[in-house]
Amino acid sequence: MMAALSRLASRGIDWRRLRHRIGASPVTVTGLVMLGIVVFCVGLLPNLLAQDPNVINLRARLAAPSWSHLFGTDEVGRDIFIRVLHGGQVSIGVALFVVAVSASVGTVIGGLSGLLGGMVDTAIMRLMDVVLAVPSLVLTMALAAALGPSLTNAVIAIAVVRVPTYVRLSRGQTLVVREAGYVMAARVFGARPLQILRLHVVPNILSPVVVQATLDVGAVILMVAGLSFIGLGAQPPAAEWGAMVSAGRSFILDQWWYSAFPGLAILFTSIAFNLLGDGIRDLTDPRQKGRS
Repeated sequence: MMAALSRLASRGIDWRRLRHRIGASPVTVTGLVMLGIVVFCVGLLPNLLAQDPNVINLRARLAAPSWSHLFGTDEVGRDIFIRVLHGGQVSIGVALFVVAVSASVGTVIGGLSGLLGGMVDTAIMRLMDVVLAVPSLVLTMALAAALGPSLTNAVIAIAVVRVPTYVRLSRGQTLVVREAGYVMAARVFGARPLQILRLHVVPNILSPVVVQATLDVGAVILMVAGLSFIGLGAQPPAAEWGAMVSAGRSFILDQWWYSAFPGLAILFTSIAFNLLGDGIRDLTDPRQKGRS
């Protein structure tokens, strides 16, 4: 996958035209601005503030938002603002890892399925159909429960469930690419399926995969938070957005800030990635290339 990205990056790119098209897309600009805010808050602020998210201060327990504690404190006096910042590193980091793994594995499997065809293709696609027939959230919860409550097991469960989406996407793109002259020529000269996949197929199907992956990050953040919310993901005292929302349920009537701010962080970040994915999809749509 990285080799394919490098190959694409080495091709000529009209950066001036690209900047113009990005600037002309309010969706893309909004997504980039929102994502920039997320990166600053999650990637830089925790290092600048250098505060432990698990420090307990019982004298400040359940304190309302103030200049001392911007998002208030929880039942043991931990600063929710600091925990939200550190929780973002966990939630977003896990989501990016899951999407990278599922997209890579799914692209390889789908590409080989489309290239090989025949019984191999039929067997792979029937298996993917079985997985996709079950609602993804239900299947994810079932796998996470079977593996046991932990963030690692939640990551495995979500990655397994997300793979079929990329298999179907990459397989469909591969069925078109495999009829190209350069792919047929490579077969005539004896190139192996993995060589054809790496050199000729992946670079030409990468664009829709990247768009899908960008859109998937927001969905995976929600899935990670959902599993943590019901106790199948991150475990206390870990600072993770879903676990924080779950911990604040008992205080929601009087201490609304406990669950509200982690929930807003989930919402804001998911929207940012979704807008960015929509923007990338518009930029890579061949029908849009002439409109700049």
